[in-house]
Amino acid sequence: MQEREVTSGDHHMGGLIMYHYTACGLDNIYLKNGYQKNSSPSGEGISIHDMDGLHMAIAKGLVNMEAPLQAKEFRFLRIELDLSQKALGSLLDKSDQIIAMWEKGTQPIPVLADKAIRDLYMESIGESAVTGILNKLAELDRKYHELVLNLVETGEGWDVEIQAA
Repeated sequence: MQEREVTSGDHHMGGLIMYHYTACGLDNIYLKNGYQKNSSPSGEGISIHDMDGLHMAIAKGLVNMEAPLQAKEFRFLRIELDLSQKALGSLLDKSDQIIAMWEKGTQPIPVLADKAIRDLYMESIGESAVTGILNKLAELDRKYHELVLNLVETGEGWDVEIQAA
C-alpha cells in the first residue's frame, strides 16, 4: 500500500494523503478518495470503491489527453477493451509482436494506432462521435420512414400533407 502526502511540491492539496494506485499498470494515478484501508491478520490492504467506474474514468482521461499515448497507457486501453494483443493486432493489421513492442515501449506507437485505440475505446462505451452520428441517423431514418402522406384532392389537383405517424 502506497500513500503519499501531497505538499507544495505536488500541487498543494493542504496535506491531503492520496493513494498511489499502481494495480492498473500505470505509474501516475493517485486517488484522493474512493478507497478504504483494511487491516487483516495478513496485513494492511486497500479496497477500491467502484473499480469499474475508476477504470472507465482513467480510460476516458487517457482518451481525452492531447499528448500521444505512452506504452503503458496504450496497454491499459487494450486491456480495458478486453482484447488480446493478437486480436488488437488483427484489427490494426499488425502482428501481436508489434503490439507487444508498442506496449513495452521498444517501438513508437504510430499516430494512427494511437487514434484507433482511443476511438475503439470510446465506441466500446457508446460515447464516440461515430456513435452519436449513427444514433442521429437512425433516429432520422425512423422519423422519415414513419411518415404518413395524407392526400387531399382539391380543385387544382392533389395536395400532400406530410404527418408523423
